[in-house]
Amino acid sequence: MNAEIQELSPVLVELKVEIPWDRVKTSLDQSFDQVSKRARVKGFRPGKVPPHLVRQLYAKQVRGEVAAQLVEQSFFEAVQQHQLAVVAEPHVQTDEVKDGEPLKFTARVEVRPKIEKVNTKDLEAKHHAHPVTDEQVNQEVEELRMKHSEVSVPDPMRPAKGNDELTIDYTVKVDGVDKPEMAATDRVVDLGSGALIPAFEEGLTGASPGDTKTIEVTFEDDHQSEDLRGKKAEFAVTVKSLRERILPELDDEFAKDVGDYATLLELRMKIREGLQKVADQHSDAALRESLIDSLIEKNPIEVPPSLVMQEERRAVYEYAAYMGMTGQLEQLSEALHGTMHARAERKVKAALLLAAVAREQKIEITDADVDARLLKMSEQTGKHIAKIKAEYAGERRAIVENNVLEEKLMDYLKSVAKLREVSAEEAHAHEHDHGDHSHDHG
Repeated sequence: MNAEIQELSPVLVELKVEIPWDRVKTSLDQSFDQVSKRARVKGFRPGKVPPHLVRQLYAKQVRGEVAAQLVEQSFFEAVQQHQLAVVAEPHVQTDEVKDGEPLKFTARVEVRPKIEKVNTKDLEAKHHAHPVTDEQVNQEVEELRMKHSEVSVPDPMRPAKGNDELTIDYTVKVDGVDKPEMAATDRVVDLGSGALIPAFEEGLTGASPGDTKTIEVTFEDDHQSEDLRGKKAEFAVTVKSLRERILPELDDEFAKDVGDYATLLELRMKIREGLQKVADQHSDAALRESLIDSLIEKNPIEVPPSLVMQEERRAVYEYAAYMGMTGQLEQLSEALHGTMHARAERKVKAALLLAAVAREQKIEITDADVDARLLKMSEQTGKHIAKIKAEYAGERRAIVENNVLEEKLMDYLKSVAKLREVSAEEAHAHEHDHGDHSHDHG
């Protein structure tokens, strides 16, 4: 077999293959022999049809089957011969099988790009620490107070104020047009919870049961409903009932009531510890994305379109499943194509470059690494280690392996990159550029 290769791009090659006639003839003879054993031709017993008649009657079928079989075999032989990392099905054009001539075919196929050397010495990344503030701790404490509060009807009745719970009915007009689908009956709202549009909450403050008020609001430009963004609305509200929320005193007894804490100070320390853990995880995730951005910037590579398409489809499906919209995949795919395509391309580039870094730096994972991670998961979740190992046995063990490998890769990139501390504003702007933070390594 002769297989010539032409690189059309870093991710697309063309193979021109010739299969010698003697190999083609051998396959044809074997196939015709098999057909003759089961051929049924009027006037002849099964298996007794003359060979020349079998070849005449079944020529097109056998030649087509033999050509397909030989092309498939020879394609994979050519791939192995040229050590190609194929990532998609080939596009094949095959010549007709002609007696005495080699069988020729051409195959175009996408391949992983060859990454000879990854530039890691020029990496730069942004890092922002997120120290927890007293204000954040106070907010968490207040939310705990709200959860452990009691509600009752004030006596005597008074106008509504912060922390009150109101039951209301309302109808809505948007730009002067009635919106019955937005109307509500017996809706319970909490003043001071931060869940209401500020103008709406301001309009309810000072109202009493039995009052009817007209409250005008302007929806924000980034409102979750695209149809309402920037629109003016008029709410006709009737206040039906008011209950005041009685918050518990903020003392050591409160700390004991909400958990196993001896003092209020101990509760606050535990809250701060939990918030800091989340903040550190957030900072680490942002740093990982900044490292990936720099890795991609310093190592421009072309990626196979098929891998990007696969990743985009996966991302759209996951989003659809999350939103409960799997029945609208086609519409979602069209609507999200621009955003999802860019993210998919970035993710594929990251995966290819990280895999190359792992090979170059001989970054590997061992069974001991995986077992240590499983033990850590057991300690974090409180599940017995045997149960954790059972959950991540077989193919699911690869999930843990990938996580451990990514952590090792990120540790390496952090060690060689120039890290620059940035402001909270700059870090926040950078985080909004990325939606999906996971990476695969192949």
